[in-house]
Amino acid sequence: MFLSTVGKYTALGWEMTKLSVLSAMEYRTSFLIQVIGMAVNNTAFLILWYIFFKRFPMINGWTFQDTVLLEALVAVNFSLVMIFGRGAFELARGITKGELDYFLSFPKSVLWHVAVSKTEISAIGDLLSGILFYTFLANPTPEKTLLFVFFSVVTALIFLSFIVITQSIAFFVGNFEEAAETFFHALLGIVLYPQSVFSGTLKFLMLTIIPAFFMATLPVQLIQKFDIKLSLMIAGYAVLSIIVATLVFNKGLKRYESGNLINTRL
Repeated sequence: MFLSTVGKYTALGWEMTKLSVLSAMEYRTSFLIQVIGMAVNNTAFLILWYIFFKRFPMINGWTFQDTVLLEALVAVNFSLVMIFGRGAFELARGITKGELDYFLSFPKSVLWHVAVSKTEISAIGDLLSGILFYTFLANPTPEKTLLFVFFSVVTALIFLSFIVITQSIAFFVGNFEEAAETFFHALLGIVLYPQSVFSGTLKFLMLTIIPAFFMATLPVQLIQKFDIKLSLMIAGYAVLSIIVATLVFNKGLKRYESGNLINTRL
């Protein structure tokens, strides 16, 4: 029963995302500019790291090879969230402005429907660049590739859960859109940099409030040197994150005040 439900949600989510992408592809120039532009942006960022590590080959044991794997992993997990769950990033705005009314009229999960309602087209460029970085620069092997795929999905779930939790705070404190976006960029900023440079307070935040350790530091280490216990720990953390995010959203939804909006969506 559970697997059947998951399958139905996954299939419907895939169709909704595919429809969004196909709609965007009708404007080919805009579509290509967004996708290629993001891929070029990621490549330029990686080139900067290459130049940096040519001058300083190692930072507390962290090398350019580690950074390549990190950038590839983050690009892919970020793209998975933004392609398939972009709507979650606008939860706080929808809560504050009473725009969830439309989603309450559907039989499917409100949280799921909100998340898959939008797709970030430029994130396709992130996905492509992440795959290319890994394929051509990370010395892939069959075993390493399986781990890369596994941790890309697991960390994407952690990332999405973090977004849902921070955005759902708007249910309880009112206008939280800017604060939620700040949390988002704080996480993204931390996971994009060599993980060995963080210590003290930042290290504590990475292990508690901001899940950077489980999204970047540990996955990169495990892709390079697999450990079944730590891998199961990350998987368990992802499941726990999903449960907490769902509970926070559902509890907040009970407090939701309709904006009395009548929206027509095509």
